[in-house]
Amino acid sequence: MKAAVLRAFDQDLLIEDVAIADPREREVLVRIMATGVCSSDLSTIRGKTASALPLIPGHEAAGVVERVGPGVSKVRPGDRVVLSWAPNCGHCFYCHESHPTLCDVYGGAAVSGGLWDQTSRLGPASTPINHYSCVSSFAELAVVPEAGCIIIPPDVPFAVAALVGCAVTTGFGAVVNDAGVRPGDSVAVVGVGGVGINAIQAAALSGAETILAVDSNPDKADLARQNGATHFLHALDDGLIDTVRGLTGGRGVDHAIECTGRPMAMRNAYAITRPAGSVVIVGIAPVGAELSIPAIGFPGSKKRLIGSIYGGGVPERDITRILSLYQSGRMHLDAQIGARIGLGQVNDALRWLEQGVLARTMIEFA
Repeated sequence: MKAAVLRAFDQDLLIEDVAIADPREREVLVRIMATGVCSSDLSTIRGKTASALPLIPGHEAAGVVERVGPGVSKVRPGDRVVLSWAPNCGHCFYCHESHPTLCDVYGGAAVSGGLWDQTSRLGPASTPINHYSCVSSFAELAVVPEAGCIIIPPDVPFAVAALVGCAVTTGFGAVVNDAGVRPGDSVAVVGVGGVGINAIQAAALSGAETILAVDSNPDKADLARQNGATHFLHALDDGLIDTVRGLTGGRGVDHAIECTGRPMAMRNAYAITRPAGSVVIVGIAPVGAELSIPAIGFPGSKKRLIGSIYGGGVPERDITRILSLYQSGRMHLDAQIGARIGLGQVNDALRWLEQGVLARTMIEFA
């Protein structure tokens, strides 16, 4: 199969012919139809997160089941599926504690660059290529755990399903699951990118009265308002904190959702949140970055500082819910998809992402 392989950090991906093994016990071979180019992929490729090389990036994807391994009962060949990049075993400590995105088995697989048994199905056995988040979708085919396959309705386009596989679910869940936004609440979304735009939509669907979009790029103002923001604020404005308080009765927002991964943005999210409010950190910071907040006032603030991964809920449940909202016209996802390219343009897509492209670039396979 053709695949985009990362062999050195901060270098172009190489389009190579890569061998792929048959699926093993409870594994599924999926033909990738669409995969989004996400900031998490970019961070890995640029060496900002710790990953073992070589690997095939890509984790936001949808496709068709080609073949199933022994013991698979959830899907069958021909099923249209979206892939979860955090499949869970259902049996470990965190799965039983209702935190499936923290699954021990998935964690071991992700760190090892393998699948459930921590071995790879990619490349020659003597020099295997690592999986990325149990998906590796910058390729024509992927072997994934059965638990990572979620059947999608026939009328949902593959590109939309792929988007829901990461960006949409991450932003939606941060608002609905982690922040628990209620009707009448005020919400600030810091970072209006692929995740932030869906956090804005989720806040609107949850009945938030005041929705502040905060970003350093003023070109995103119209996009934010089209998706439900009531105000757009410049992230680098010296008067940001005072402006937010002025829009929220002098207190600050009930909930701030940080989606950039920049420590300064995280500090700003904390600063614009009212006492007893919640600060949800979604963005992934580079290795070695630290977050500092004023210690002296923290106990008295009663603020909740929450880390959010993949929307903090149950990915399969949330993805199914979001697809239903899309089908009913309540979540607007088609307009979030920008350029549609072939695998050979993947390095162009990464550069567009660095330049601040407003819509998700989607790699599609015929």
